Amino acid sequence: YTGFFAIVAVYLWMMMERRMNDYSKPVGMFAFIWRLTLTTGTGSIFGFLVARDGYDTAVMAPMFIVFSFAYGLAIYMVVLLAGMNWSDRRVGEAVFGRLRKLLGVFIAGSFYFVLVYHLTNLYITQRHGVEAFILLDGGVYTKMFWIGQVLLGYVAPLVILFHPALGKSRALVMLACVLTVLGGIAQMYVTIIGGQAYPMQLLAGKEVVESSFFDGRVGSYAPSLPEVVGLGIALFLAAFALKVLPFLPQSLADADADPHHKATAGEAGKPAAA
Repeated sequence: YTGFFAIVAVYLWMMMERRMNDYSKPVGMFAFIWRLTLTTGTGSIFGFLVARDGYDTAVMAPMFIVFSFAYGLAIYMVVLLAGMNWSDRRVGEAVFGRLRKLLGVFIAGSFYFVLVYHLTNLYITQRHGVEAFILLDGGVYTKMFWIGQVLLGYVAPLVILFHPALGKSRALVMLACVLTVLGGIAQMYVTIIGGQAYPMQLLAGKEVVESSFFDGRVGSYAPSLPEVVGLGIALFLAAFALKVLPFLPQSLADADADPHHKATAGEAGKPAAA
């Protein structure tokens, strides 16, 4: 992560310094490859935990990558649309439409990997216990999965983004982005916390009479104040950076961002800017 922060800092410098703009594309590609490697490693950490029935699968790495695409683009769209609106800058329909459709593809891909993950576990008899825990009788984890991850994080955003009428409303698309982020938080809670909360079987086929390892008990977790404060500080720093640094483009209007845009009669009659 430290290396990724350093690469992103260099990438921002390449974009903001005019004489270094020619190097921004290769540095950006390197940052993207580093980010894929980083997310692959994060997913693989869970995939390699063979002692946990909720993990131990090769699908974790690509699933985490698609998750990050969906959540990252949703946050990006919220920041972009809000920042451009606050600074009275335009985002044209071409850019808006491409981002909306791409977000829908990433959300659908996330939903697909979740289906594959759970169907694979249901096919393995050893995993029936953890699947019943997450899908049926896990209490808060079951509610977080069905209501938070599936309904709010997948179904509702997909309906909004791909509906011919709802998808044209920028307010509703912003809502879809927020729901995607909330669904992502629910997904991480179910995957990370729920996967470890399910009781781990220390001795297969044996009955443990007494132990000090909390085996057989369902674990619990609640965010602490420092964690919440840390998230708030990160959001504040992002908003402050957008305010004082020229991160946002001057215009994303169709006439500036879409090479296939055809000027209207009114636009055609206007003199070109000097």
